[in-house]
Amino acid sequence: MSTGVALEIERPGDLTSLALLPRARRAPGPGEIEVRVEAAGLNFADVLLAFGRRPAVESGSPPLLGLDCAGTVERVGEAAPGFRPGDRVMLFGEGCFASHITVAADLAALIAPRLSFAEAATVPVAFLTAWYALVHRGALAPGESVLIHSAAGGVGSAAVQVARMLGARVLATAGTEDKRRHLRETGICDVWNSRALDFGDGVRAATGGQGVDVVLNSLSGDALRAGLEALRVQGRFLEIGKHDIYAGTPVSLLPFRRNISLHSIDLLLLGQVDPGLIRRLNAELAAPLTDGRLGPVPYVTYPFEDAAAAFRAMAGGRLMGKVVLIPKSEGVT
Repeated sequence: MSTGVALEIERPGDLTSLALLPRARRAPGPGEIEVRVEAAGLNFADVLLAFGRRPAVESGSPPLLGLDCAGTVERVGEAAPGFRPGDRVMLFGEGCFASHITVAADLAALIAPRLSFAEAATVPVAFLTAWYALVHRGALAPGESVLIHSAAGGVGSAAVQVARMLGARVLATAGTEDKRRHLRETGICDVWNSRALDFGDGVRAATGGQGVDVVLNSLSGDALRAGLEALRVQGRFLEIGKHDIYAGTPVSLLPFRRNISLHSIDLLLLGQVDPGLIRRLNAELAAPLTDGRLGPVPYVTYPFEDAAAAFRAMAGGRLMGKVVLIPKSEGVT
């Protein structure tokens, strides 16, 4: 059996124990493809896992590092239509920090010709999450308003693009002045500090006291509660954060007097229990990613061998957009 390598953490909490270790390549079964990884996206869920703070999802299987990547199809299993060896693909699924990954074909999509592998690696988690949240759960409509928290991050940057494509007004928060300046330079007029609670007052002032139609939330604790209060009547709260969910944090029902709704969004769980949904979301994103209405989010690259530095940079909140890890192919069979 051919052997590749995969990035693993031997001692959660100790980033110096991140190492590339041998991992057997798995031949694709029916409905699966094997992909040689050319670039992989680092997500905050990976940081949580590296620090031992991310539990397994409902399937109970041990979580693996790496949730999205881009690469070249090596082998195609039976009943995996739409792909052939040599195709450039991007995909969503656990274990992407590796030389090779085998996944259900439903979790992959062809890369638009205008995108490089590194650019494509910024797409799956960020845009699948933003699209599913804003379009499928938030039903964001032209002329409506949306508050996007952490809008300079990977999902946040994608959500800004999606909201603008839908014709919505974007309000935003970010955790540093550099990030807030960046958001203002992109044309977002209403920007607040995500680490302070005055954004709620700012939102109400900016919307004539009405509040926003949609909140895309990644904040926790009092900031989450402030976001619920920032919704107008019939508003939709889209929870993509995990801290309060895993902690079982109680939430008051009082804000729901305004006929608001709350939706929890866990893309990893959806990919495991309903891969066909990921296929449908990729199909909906194909045209705007191809014609340029949507594009890659800002990113920086690190080699797999310097993964610890990439993890530290993301954990420190110093980066905008996504981090992309680039593997070496030398010595991989």
